Formats: sequence, C-alpha cells, structure tokens
Amino acid sequence: MGPISVLPIPPDRQLRSVAAAWSIKAWRDTFPADTMQWYLNLYKTGDFNNSLPFTVAAMQGSNLIGIGSLVADDELPNTLEAGPWLAAIYVNPKFRRHGAGTQIVNALLDQAFTLGYREVFGYTESKLSWYQAMGWEFIRDAEVSNHAVAVMRRKLLL
Repeated sequence: MGPISVLPIPPDRQLRSVAAAWSIKAWRDTFPADTMQWYLNLYKTGDFNNSLPFTVAAMQGSNLIGIGSLVADDELPNTLEAGPWLAAIYVNPKFRRHGAGTQIVNALLDQAFTLGYREVFGYTESKLSWYQAMGWEFIRDAEVSNHAVAVMRRKLLL
C-alpha cells in the first residue's frame, strides 16, 4: 500500500460523488433523508471559507480511500454539547486498518484547533474503543434515529 495523504476535499465532481455515495450508503439507516445533493452541498460550502463545515479526503495517489467532515451541528437530538462535531468518517473497506481513518480524524482535529476550537465532539455506534485509543473520552449515551450511540469529546491542546 502506498502513502496516504489527507487534504481538503478536491473540487472534483466525480470524486465528491463517490464520497457522497459512500456516506449515503453508510448512514442511510440513521439519516434516510440525506441525498447526493445534500453531501455535495456540504462539500461545496466548505470550499470557500475558513470556517465550518470542513471536509477532508484521504487519497492514495489519485484514488479516494476515505472521507470525513467537521461540522457545526451533527444532528444529535437534544444535544448538550456546543460543537464542533466530527462527522461522516468513512474509509473504503479495502483500505481499512492502514491508518487512513486516524489520519482523517487528526486532520479534522488540526483544522478545529486552527479555527480556534479547544474541544471537538462526536458520536459513534460501534467504534468507541477506536476513538478512545486516539484520546477521545466517553461523555454519555444518546440515541439518533433509534440507534444507540456513544457521545465523545476530544480536548485539543493549547
């Protein structure tokens, strides 16, 4: 496996369409109303500002292998946490267990810090131990679209 680079999502429509399709498939049970256009708009909104949302792509050469976003609100009902939120972290199954997911998360944390945030939140259905290994702490249990999730926080160093 060649080197992985993580960068702001390139403005390539085909690449963005692949990323959107992955996200729709991965989270259709939780967010059935999400559409291709919703994700394409999310990516485009982050193109021309130095704020949220912000999306990165993990690339191996010219191949997209993963995606992730930092958003102001990740649609957690009755949330107590201000944000920002890590969202839609996805790595193509063929490329998992090679560090791409960790690189995506770290790139988004770096961006949050650059934007002046001192903590980031997220939630997961099944990957709490993976996040905890990267320094995330469990805050509470919650529910999204009848799915139990663990809400987490990552404090950013000053």
